[in-house]
Amino acid sequence: MPATRRTLLAATLTTAALAAPAIVSAQATWLGGRPIRLVVGFPPGGSGDFLARTLGEALGRELGQTIVVDNRPGAGSNIATENVARSEPDGTSLLLGGNFSHAVNPAMFRRISFDPLADFTPITRICDLPTIIAVNPNSGIRTLQELLARIRAEPGRWNYGTPGIGTPSHLAGAMLSRVLGVELTHVPFRGGAPSMTALLAGDITMLIGTPPVVLPQSRAGKVTALSLTTREPSPVIPEIPGSGAAGLPALDIAGWWGLWAPARLPPDFTDRLFQAMRSVIGQPAVQERMASEGLRAWPSDSPAEFEAFLRKEIPFWAQVVKDAGATVE
Repeated sequence: MPATRRTLLAATLTTAALAAPAIVSAQATWLGGRPIRLVVGFPPGGSGDFLARTLGEALGRELGQTIVVDNRPGAGSNIATENVARSEPDGTSLLLGGNFSHAVNPAMFRRISFDPLADFTPITRICDLPTIIAVNPNSGIRTLQELLARIRAEPGRWNYGTPGIGTPSHLAGAMLSRVLGVELTHVPFRGGAPSMTALLAGDITMLIGTPPVVLPQSRAGKVTALSLTTREPSPVIPEIPGSGAAGLPALDIAGWWGLWAPARLPPDFTDRLFQAMRSVIGQPAVQERMASEGLRAWPSDSPAEFEAFLRKEIPFWAQVVKDAGATVE
């Protein structure tokens, strides 16, 4: 991520983490009592599921609605994204996506069944999404420099697990491979939790995961977190160095989360959802949850600002995908 983008991010971000119930009930006062689906493209146990449940709980209270977290994993979140794109614009379907769903996947997948701009109503950006390089402690590796030395000494042996194709973790791994000039095998899973299970079992040699997946295991001593994939460190994850301090400043990439509804959502619905999400993201309890999982709040100033931001992100991530040489049939 360029320095100016990181500066803006650091200047505007706040913090958060921990899970909440899958269904949050409250007195239904909007949408005729119908529940709102909060669709996320990853299974329970990963950063997307954690964030959906954290936000769903608070959003349900804010709107006086029932929020149902709808996990639809697969195809790098394309299944969930398409589901919301094809839903009625009546306020009952929302997508928790990010740079991966709306900027990376359209550039990475050769065939995609939705338009990231025309098929959605942008609501707001939510938070950043850093990724972490981690290994099994049984490897004996304690620093990023030790990992890089092993990778160079043992070509063809090293792979990296991620939550799926097209995720920020996948792009970070592709960029790591490019920066090192060494081929690393990508092993995609259907979410962050399965990829962590594989690392703990020794089925993969390295993991590039999001903070909600890596931090609990790292803090318990079950995995060794070596570095962020951003050059600069994160103020909410002080125990893990940025790639600059870890010795690989050329590696500098991270993502973000956002909220969308289907295209043609009525303006009053858009405004109500935006105001509700701004209130939720600003709540100290929500920020504390996110911070504890290494995520920093980064709400948009308005739905229009979020759309303008996305229009800049699409070509930026298309270039990242091109530079990494990452494509999916």
